[in-house]
Amino acid sequence: MHKLKNLLIFIFLFGFSATILGLTVRGLPGNPTQDTLNQDIWKDDGPFELSPERGRFALLYSVVENKSLEFSIPLARFTAPDLGYSKGKYVSIFAPGVSFSVIPGYIIGKMFGLSQVGTFAMTSLFALLNFWLIKNIATRVGAHPIAAIIAGLTFLFATPAFPYAVSLYQHHISTFMILLAVYTIMRSQSLWAIAFVWFLIAASVPIDNPNIIFMIPIAIYSLLQFFIVKKNVKGWEINMRLLGVFTFIAGVIPIVLFMWFNLASHGDPLRFSGTLPSVKAIDAAGKPAVPEQVTKTENRERYLNPETQQKPASGFFKTRNILNGFYVHFVSRDRGILYYTPIMLIAFLGLFAHDKKYNSYKALLVGIIGFNILLYSLWGDPWGGWAFASRYLIPSYAVLSIFLAIFMTKYIRRFIVLAPLLILFAYSVSVNTLGAITTNRLPPEGEAKALSLVSGRVEKFSYDRNIEMLQANKSKSYIYQAYINKYMSAWEYYVLLVSTIVGFSSIFFVYLYLSQRRGKNHAKV
Repeated sequence: MHKLKNLLIFIFLFGFSATILGLTVRGLPGNPTQDTLNQDIWKDDGPFELSPERGRFALLYSVVENKSLEFSIPLARFTAPDLGYSKGKYVSIFAPGVSFSVIPGYIIGKMFGLSQVGTFAMTSLFALLNFWLIKNIATRVGAHPIAAIIAGLTFLFATPAFPYAVSLYQHHISTFMILLAVYTIMRSQSLWAIAFVWFLIAASVPIDNPNIIFMIPIAIYSLLQFFIVKKNVKGWEINMRLLGVFTFIAGVIPIVLFMWFNLASHGDPLRFSGTLPSVKAIDAAGKPAVPEQVTKTENRERYLNPETQQKPASGFFKTRNILNGFYVHFVSRDRGILYYTPIMLIAFLGLFAHDKKYNSYKALLVGIIGFNILLYSLWGDPWGGWAFASRYLIPSYAVLSIFLAIFMTKYIRRFIVLAPLLILFAYSVSVNTLGAITTNRLPPEGEAKALSLVSGRVEKFSYDRNIEMLQANKSKSYIYQAYINKYMSAWEYYVLLVSTIVGFSSIFFVYLYLSQRRGKNHAKV
């Protein structure tokens, strides 16, 4: 009976979360072709507002419809300015894993005349799986089951994970790989489990190349499982599970497939797509061209002959960037956690509320957060281009949500803790719902100021830009555009969504508060 109750609760939660994501997933009706994709209705004014989305969809389209890894001229125009170039042909500059992972959504969506919506909905599916993994990992490290549910809801709707769950980015798929690897080794340290972890580590690289860095703590933890430490009368005894060496074989298939893609795409199996020369513009003849905004004094040769560009992978990361990177990710108004999801700052307190018996798991989880934040603070573009909040830290938001569950389990019995948590949760939901139903296209502060000189008006660079869009009665939600806009304004739709999410989640906050207080009172008796 208890298992049935838990199953029904999970189905209810899954259904609620899927409904909210369904109401916010971005898109337009129709099956766009490689020619119509270049219309503004699909690009700047539509769901493909930024080049990461265009580049990944272009590769998907080219593989499914053109049976080619090389881009046609229309697809190349659609993808620029983040377009790869190799040996006279246009190719993807993004890791291929996302494009291949969402193909089922494209095919199913196409059957209903919604190929783009179906593609974006696949990201939402991975977001839902991340909710499930966060809930289960949190309970395994000692969090109350209701606190674990709140943690999943917080990640899904109160962090920048929300606007990136309804568009086409790599972050939720990367987070899924990381969380699934963590959940696997928490459930079992058998050699089969470790082999599956090596498979996930290898498979995460084609999703997004930096994933290999975030997986380092998981790899170290898995390697330690090869050794069995026992204490006997003579002292400590260490034995090695020699068969563990064979678990590495599980990682061969993803790596081989990735190398094959690189070879077929740009002729070098060991070269990441992101290091390829890039094309910013294409002329009428289909050749690389100089973008209009480039000044006459700038080196134009690098645009006309892209293969003269040098882009070593190590050049993207520099120690001199680290202080600015921390500032951007945590406190800057255009990307900082302080402005976009302050409830995550409370989650850091969960690091100190952790039960000591879970110390090994704590080290694993903290390692993932640390590598994620450090890497993207070294990154030359910590803003993530034009983006909503700090999108690079989505894996950290997921892990921090687990620590938030631990913090709530220990301290939420005090009203002085419950009240601020509810306020911060409501605020964080309100901000990130803005991004979900409008746009991720926010310029960094520096670019916004430069743009103001051109446009002659003050260009917003934080979520107030999203508010402007709502006030203009604009939303990129497919459901809103197709069905709801006749009955309510975009602002009313936003208020309805925020009220529903906060109201629904508050039930769990209050239930946890009352149950923990009741447990404390019983303990006193």
